[in-house]
Amino acid sequence: MDSYNIWLTQVFGTANPKIHKVTEKYGSPKKAYEAISDGDHSVLTKEEQQMLGYVTMDKVHRLIEYCNKRSISLCSLGSPEYPKILAEIYDPPAILYYRGDLSCFDELSLTFVGARNATNYILRLCSRITRDIGRLGITLVSGMAHGVDECVHMTCINNGLVTAGVLACGIEYDYPYGSKIMREKMVMNGGAYISELLPNVAPTKEYFNPRNRILAGLTRGTAVFQASIDSGSLITASYALDEGRDVFCVPPPTLFSPLYEGVVEFLEDGAIPIFNHDDILKEYVGLYI
Repeated sequence: MDSYNIWLTQVFGTANPKIHKVTEKYGSPKKAYEAISDGDHSVLTKEEQQMLGYVTMDKVHRLIEYCNKRSISLCSLGSPEYPKILAEIYDPPAILYYRGDLSCFDELSLTFVGARNATNYILRLCSRITRDIGRLGITLVSGMAHGVDECVHMTCINNGLVTAGVLACGIEYDYPYGSKIMREKMVMNGGAYISELLPNVAPTKEYFNPRNRILAGLTRGTAVFQASIDSGSLITASYALDEGRDVFCVPPPTLFSPLYEGVVEFLEDGAIPIFNHDDILKEYVGLYI
């Protein structure tokens, strides 16, 4: 199934909900490939028809061979190892490229996100809550960026805890630069890092929002540690709300700084304020812990 899902993502584009509609129309990714390859172009736009000349199954098989040589695992929507919680969202990735162990999402997992330019106060709080949550066997997910994301991942690594990351670039691309060692340690601790993009794709602005839907979709709750009004962390929180997941926010330590004001509206609308790990745990103690 991997080859057909890869083919569909290349014809229709990564993170395109149309992939799921086409698969449903024909009954499976394989049947969709066969029908379209046999000349049924009724579901294709002109641009998608043009892509048929570039995306061949031979190229797909060479990509799979490349992934095998580079120890990159593949996982299609519907396969046993695909995270069940991610499959529940509106537009789940048709294919995941990853290294590590996806079973880290089998039990409770939580997403922690926040500012790249996080203050010392936020980093101290994030580190403490990450450590206290992770010690209970909960997988902590973040976006592999600097600031809060890096704090989450490194706190887990340094304490022997499980963490997983979602990239806004291909799994082979070193972004942020110098993060490959961190990725290796995440895998050694039983976690994983994943992407829906081709292995060597560089990060661009258009990839971050789709990545954020995966961040929110992989877990039961998203916690925002610091966000200005235009922060991408708020997009992740919005995806979580859209999927009926929990949203937690660290209350601003001051109302006079734009560095924190992005979470105010979420708190006013019912996001759960967090001051320590117990504020998160009490939402799940009867279900998981």
